[in-house]
Amino acid sequence: MNKRFIVCSIFLLSVLSFGCRDYQNDKNKNVQEVEVKVVSLAKQDVSLIAHLNGSVRAYESADIRPQISGIIRDQLFSGGETVKKGQPLYQIDDRPFKNRYDYTEAEYQKYCAKFNLVKIKLDRYRNLQKTNSVSNQELENVRSEYAEALAQQKISLANFEDAKLNLEYTRVLSPIDGIVGKSNVTKGALVTQNQSDLLTTVVDISKVYVDLQQSADAFRKWQLKLKNGELHMPKDGFKVKILSDDNRYVKEGSFKFHEVVVNEDSGNLTLRAIFDNEDHILLPGMTVSAVIDYGVARDSLSIPESAIIREPKGTTFVFVVKEGTASRVQVDLTPSVNGYYLVKSGLAEGDKVVVSGKKLLKNGIKVKVAAGE
Repeated sequence: MNKRFIVCSIFLLSVLSFGCRDYQNDKNKNVQEVEVKVVSLAKQDVSLIAHLNGSVRAYESADIRPQISGIIRDQLFSGGETVKKGQPLYQIDDRPFKNRYDYTEAEYQKYCAKFNLVKIKLDRYRNLQKTNSVSNQELENVRSEYAEALAQQKISLANFEDAKLNLEYTRVLSPIDGIVGKSNVTKGALVTQNQSDLLTTVVDISKVYVDLQQSADAFRKWQLKLKNGELHMPKDGFKVKILSDDNRYVKEGSFKFHEVVVNEDSGNLTLRAIFDNEDHILLPGMTVSAVIDYGVARDSLSIPESAIIREPKGTTFVFVVKEGTASRVQVDLTPSVNGYYLVKSGLAEGDKVVVSGKKLLKNGIKVKVAAGE
């Protein structure tokens, strides 16, 4: 009886042991085998970008100062409004300038009349001299009268043109299209010719420049890569994009030129880009972040940003799947465009890189690649 009991007990323990072991194996299998999505790397042309900081500059800006001295009679604009080139902004009291204009005009007409009389006299004396009706001395005297009359006419014309110009300057005009700022003077104020204080400012921001700062060393390396064929100019040229605070593109512009002198204090070079700005999103004086198309690296590998894991110390790595196992691989990357990074080292063509599910991975863990990958 005791022997039977012992045998039954051993049998039951064996069954329970095998059952628990199978359950544990199934549980371990479920824990270790993580489902992931991967991308298979293939060589292709990769566009690179560089992140730069800069500041916004007005496309055109005009400081308005009087070109004559006088009393401001009227202000002809409201601050902040859009004005056109040639639009009057101020009217300076023009009465003394109108008087001077009328006087010089009359004086010019007088000397023109005198010149015409002397010219007729000279023509007559030339004809008389041919028949010896007048002496050479008399002809020379008339020629001298003619030269004097001509000089007087020119002087009076210059005085008239000067008076005309000063009369025009009583209307202070906008030299450009743009937005006029606040007025720094009021009606009745005395202004002087070419004074240092501004009357107002007109700024054109329908387009703007963005001056980007890049270290001279980085610029030199960029130019060398373009020269030796490591990078190639993009098909549409070097485009520049302004980034918002959440790293979204706000505007796209074009690289215009770079300075040829390095700032000795900062060691930076200025790169200028131009942007259409009809919506006035960019204002002069703003500090902005931007990315510039750096060039195209041909036959290169790239991976999406979703594949990258960064450690606090700055090390960058990805998980590569081979024969159902995920391996942690350190990589060296360069930012490209549209959320992709150029692979400088660490990966090869054909590698399957994890882009989804990487948070559950550890080095050497078994994985299951999602269907369709």
